[in-house]
Amino acid sequence: MKLEEFINSGMLELYLIGALSAEEVSFVESMQKLHPSVNLELAKIESFFEEYAFRNAVYPNLKTDRKMELIFAGIKAEEKLQSGKLPLITAFSNAGAWLEFVTPLLPEKATEKIFQELLQMENGVTQVLIVSTVDIEQEVHESLNESFLILKGTCVCTIGNKSVHMAAGDFMQIPLFEPHNVVITSESVTAILQHVELA
Repeated sequence: MKLEEFINSGMLELYLIGALSAEEVSFVESMQKLHPSVNLELAKIESFFEEYAFRNAVYPNLKTDRKMELIFAGIKAEEKLQSGKLPLITAFSNAGAWLEFVTPLLPEKATEKIFQELLQMENGVTQVLIVSTVDIEQEVHESLNESFLILKGTCVCTIGNKSVHMAAGDFMQIPLFEPHNVVITSESVTAILQHVELA
């Protein structure tokens, strides 16, 4: 293949986006060694791709942008969990960081069916460390958002007539007005329970 034909073939563009076979990649790289002008052409195409991406970038709306900022702030706060400065738990929470934080609070032996340790209760937010060896009976919430993050153990959470198997690292947000219960499927379950009062 002649050099001009090779440059106009579209292979360089496909090479830059990683869409060539191993054989085609080898061919492009051999052409680079034979013809230094191929490297210049690759640089031009790469520059074009970058400019095109900037010109046609799709920016998130402000609501989505703010939501992402809050998620990242929560993740950053979890890196240095401290009493009195606890972030809200979310689907993005780091169960390992939370478990490390609460480990000194855990009972050495389970003497109660449900062990509870208040972690935070302010500004309408209540967070409680729970270790349960028994199922949690059905309840319904009408004036607060309930969620929990499993740190250790396994369980089945049933909301209405839908059941979800949960293990360490899993997060559950309970919908308002929905009956729900939890069945423990391991020796015990350790979790962060969170209640957020509705405004």
